[in-house]
Amino acid sequence: MKKYSLEKIYVLDGRAMQTRESAYSHMAAVLNFPDYFGRNLDALDDLLNEYGGSITLKNAGIMLNALGAYGCKLLEVFYDAANKCERLSFKVK
Repeated sequence: MKKYSLEKIYVLDGRAMQTRESAYSHMAAVLNFPDYFGRNLDALDDLLNEYGGSITLKNAGIMLNALGAYGCKLLEVFYDAANKCERLSFKVK
């Protein structure tokens, strides 16, 4: 399985994450997830815990306004993965 470089920097844009479908498509494209990515919170957690790098989410407020509680769950998955995996960092701008 492909591993992320510790120096890799990824920038997600909340403007491209205004539906669940668009959020998962954007994350898969930016983070270069494999084709088998399940496009759900559990699959996201699994992949984030295997990979590393620095992930920044900009325009998070736009995503949160569009996705509501689901957007909060997405953020939880990113923060939890970063807390569990020393090769991964996550921040919101």
